[in-house]
Amino acid sequence: MNIRTAEGADANKIRELVLSLSRVYLASNAEKLPEWLSKSLDLKEFKYRLKSKEFKNVVYIINEKIVGYISIKNKNHIYHLFVASEHQNKGVAKVLWENIHKINNESTYTVRSSLCAVPVYESFGFKKTSSITKKDNVKYQEMVLDV
Repeated sequence: MNIRTAEGADANKIRELVLSLSRVYLASNAEKLPEWLSKSLDLKEFKYRLKSKEFKNVVYIINEKIVGYISIKNKNHIYHLFVASEHQNKGVAKVLWENIHKINNESTYTVRSSLCAVPVYESFGFKKTSSITKKDNVKYQEMVLDV
């Protein structure tokens, strides 16, 4: 295991990981990602986030493969948290979260969680702040953590 700050050269591998899991956002009857979400998953968008001072990005590596990724926007909004399917439920998300929280040390964090990730965020202490939101066949749960 190796955890480190993501680098520009990681953009394509991170994108592949996120794309492999991006369908978790969709409502059950949806077949493809809406255009606004697809655009945020373009390679150029990942490259931008990796070099922008607005984002902090950390990867979790096993056997030289990126198996986890977290991105924080503006020090307190979890923009992305993805763990490869074969490494879920093994503590990878928790290690990523603890690492980024240690770096930022903010008192409040927010996230728009996919519905399947709500229990993960709840295990970190996040609380639901609204009912489930649906936008263009994408469902998510807004959550907050006051440390």
